[in-house]
Formats: sequence, structure tokens, C-alpha cells
Amino acid sequence: MNKENDNTILTEDTISLILEDNREVECDILAIFPVKERFYVALIPQEPIEGYEAEEYFLYRYQSDGEHVEISEIESDEEWEIVEDKFEELLDEDEFNNMTEK
Repeated sequence: MNKENDNTILTEDTISLILEDNREVECDILAIFPVKERFYVALIPQEPIEGYEAEEYFLYRYQSDGEHVEISEIESDEEWEIVEDKFEELLDEDEFNNMTEK
């Protein structure tokens, strides 16, 4: 996980993140989804990042007022597990839907 950063930029289907070591990483938005009363975003880097697994994705809290986007850290392990389970459920549903469309 990365720290909240004021330099987060939303453009179309990507977000540019500044990592803790000040590296800028362009990420694709995999999904924006609700869990309970909050929204979350799943991101995956467009290029491999040294020190991270190849298919590692990032999960953040997500807020948008239509003009500005804010992402922030998921604060607890319990919240992380709930959000990760929901995202993996969405991935499973998407994979199933893609198989049945063929």
C-alpha cells in the first residue's frame, strides 16, 4: 500500500501515483466499487515496479466530487480484508461473465 498523496491525478482510466520513494507510477483503474458506505478503487501499475510483484494491485479509499478525486489509505487490516474480498469477488464475477459470453 502507498501513502495518500496530494499529487494524485485522475485522467480517463488512469491515476498517477507518487510512491513513498518519490517514484511516479501510472496506474490503470481496474474498478471503482462500493463497500458498505464508502467507495474504493483498485489500481494496477502499467509497468512493472521494482520491489513489487508483477500483478500486484493497490486498493485505496476513493472520493470524487466530479471535478476532484481523492484517494487515501485503507486504515485497518480488517477494512483491507473486507475491501480485498469484495474486489476479488468482482474479479471472479467478471471472469465468469467473460467465459459465458464466448
